[in-house]
Amino acid sequence: MRALYWLLVSHGIICLLGAFFPFYPPVFLFFWFSPGPFVVKLVLVLVAGAVQVVFGVYLDLKKRGRLIRRRWLVIATVIIVAALLANPNVNRLFASL
Repeated sequence: MRALYWLLVSHGIICLLGAFFPFYPPVFLFFWFSPGPFVVKLVLVLVAGAVQVVFGVYLDLKKRGRLIRRRWLVIATVIIVAALLANPNVNRLFASL
């Protein structure tokens, strides 16, 4: 069962990478066929990937007997998405100095 949780984590990481480098076919097809601005689609893919990573780790820790409150799952997801959205902007800012 633990392998299933870590498969969820690895799929979430692939989705997070696929948000910026659309090599993963489901992410590419989502970007190509879904209507709306690119930023909205990017945030949706990042949230979906971050939720998979955080929930996979949560399920593994829960299986081991460690209790984690659900608000920490939401906080971790928001931090991951915010960091991934801010990273290109911060890199561009430091490159211009």
